Amino acid sequence: MSIFAIIKQPGQTDNVGDSIRMHFPTAHYTLGADAWLVSATTTAQELSERLGITSGISGSAIVIEAASYFGRANPAIWSWIKANWEGPPLA
Repeated sequence: MSIFAIIKQPGQTDNVGDSIRMHFPTAHYTLGADAWLVSATTTAQELSERLGITSGISGSAIVIEAASYFGRANPAIWSWIKANWEGPPLA
């Protein structure tokens, strides 16, 4: 299973967040208005296509697959990453 960071292009009106919530209702974590984490068993390209980013239907964003993680953040973020990186995909 992989964790992906999805970052919306600033200043764009789009539906990236709506698409993430629709396709991954229990397998995403909202980091802010323009950034999310998604847990999925797919590639970055396939995820971009599924969310409508590649075609532009849902808007403009980048999709990055995480290889490791480190930093300082709310403990809930670390718990979500740990649970979704190690457990079965939720969506």
